[in-house]
Amino acid sequence: MNKQKRKAFTLIELLMVIAIIGILAGILIPAVGSVRKQASIAASKSQLSNYISAVELYKSEYKFYPFLDSAEDQDNLRINDSEFLFYRTLSGKEPNGNSSAGWNERNRRRINFYNFTDSELLETSGGEETQEDPIIVDRFNNQEIYFAIDGDGDGFIQPEITNTPVRASVTAYVIEDVQGGPAYQLWDE
Repeated sequence: MNKQKRKAFTLIELLMVIAIIGILAGILIPAVGSVRKQASIAASKSQLSNYISAVELYKSEYKFYPFLDSAEDQDNLRINDSEFLFYRTLSGKEPNGNSSAGWNERNRRRINFYNFTDSELLETSGGEETQEDPIIVDRFNNQEIYFAIDGDGDGFIQPEITNTPVRASVTAYVIEDVQGGPAYQLWDE
């Protein structure tokens, strides 16, 4: 009778395979996290670019930039500050969706320059209606979103976070928030 010898992995071989898989996972998981973070930054920059396009559309309609009270550059306009009414000015409507009220002197024709999505707005009131503008956030739920607008028309602005003037009429940047959301800007340094 011919006995067949069974071939099998030894315990040491199995442990080596598990160790190699663990090492590879340790290398790949941070890389995947970094790729996801960069993808979220790219999506957030696209969101900011869309806001800038809406501001430029506003200027082409009304012949002046919103949020400027003088002919000087504004380099740190925080879009969630209540006096700017960023949401109402660019959407042409109240937070509850009503566009019939005559509340907004900044967009008196109530033109919709931008449609905000739910992912861009932070839910703060538990779904209750509020008269205040909703809080606008990026993909990291960071509320520290700023605009810089060339009020004097010289073609340059100097956002608060850089020492170098930026050649643009309007730009945007995000500073790091307390929750660890990353800082980024729309111009190249």
